[in-house]
Amino acid sequence: QIPSRLSADMSGNDLMPVALAVGAVAVGAVYWLMSSKADGEGGGSGKAKGKPFLDKSRQTVKLIKKDELSPDTFRFRFALPDEKTMLGLPIGKHIKIYGKTPKGKVPGEWNGKPIPDHEKETYERKYTPTSSDMDLGYFDLVIKVYAPGHTYSPPRERFVDGGMMSQMIGALKLGESMDIAGPFGHIEYKGHGRFEVNRKPIPVAKHVGMIAGGTGITPMLQIIDAVLRDETDDTTLHLLFANQTEEDILLRDVLEERKKQHPRRFKFYLTLDRPPTGWKGFTGFITDSMLVDSVPPASPESLILMCGPPPMLDYACRPNLEKLGHDKSRILAF
Repeated sequence: QIPSRLSADMSGNDLMPVALAVGAVAVGAVYWLMSSKADGEGGGSGKAKGKPFLDKSRQTVKLIKKDELSPDTFRFRFALPDEKTMLGLPIGKHIKIYGKTPKGKVPGEWNGKPIPDHEKETYERKYTPTSSDMDLGYFDLVIKVYAPGHTYSPPRERFVDGGMMSQMIGALKLGESMDIAGPFGHIEYKGHGRFEVNRKPIPVAKHVGMIAGGTGITPMLQIIDAVLRDETDDTTLHLLFANQTEEDILLRDVLEERKKQHPRRFKFYLTLDRPPTGWKGFTGFITDSMLVDSVPPASPESLILMCGPPPMLDYACRPNLEKLGHDKSRILAF
């Protein structure tokens, strides 16, 4: 039986899944791993206390530390110019990382799809760092490195080449560098339910619904931690997180811990496209009834944030959200 949205204190094993089609997401598989920073310390988005590094120009950063979190997930720490420098990334924004355009198994293609401008020497991908502007002298990225499809069991035939940028970063050795630029993005969280879109304030949201597909969890977790580390921020957060398989779930332990620490302000629901035997909950594409059980109801005080592959957002999320009465102006996509 599928629990209703009012059953907010389910255990981690009973999180209600809602299956969504999950594909490649432009935002990188990184997360905000800040042990104490989600436990009520600091204000909404944190007060900057250093000189900002990011200035929109392309700059070089050096890898100084690499920690293995799981067999294919790592935390990479990159040095900033000095210990008085912060990254300078507002909550909700992202950076671009640049890499040398690789050659796939099929020339001009990567995982069976054309590489845009494949004749150019470099390409870029969007990532959200795990650290905040409360951290000086460095920033962290936690990245799931996707290997070529033949290395998995069963083989991932649709992803023969693996992750383009994640493999490049995963291959970096201590002391080696990469280029980044930022900040970029049109959504910024200012604290206490206040958001800006394209630098313009929108009506305050008391209840925020979040729908993330795969690696689209990144900007969501950035905002989640910004809210939860401020005990005076009463914004409630409802996260619906979709993955293809149980093994693909990024940050599951982190999300469950956040929910345990902040059961009143943070609810989240796991979804799988290909669930294992015994998995309880929804399967298949998202429906209006699934959204009723996972995100806040439509109202002037509700806001919906989405990040995931375009087909998921355009064919599963938007139509059903609008069917439930959510105004288009209150549905935002990263």
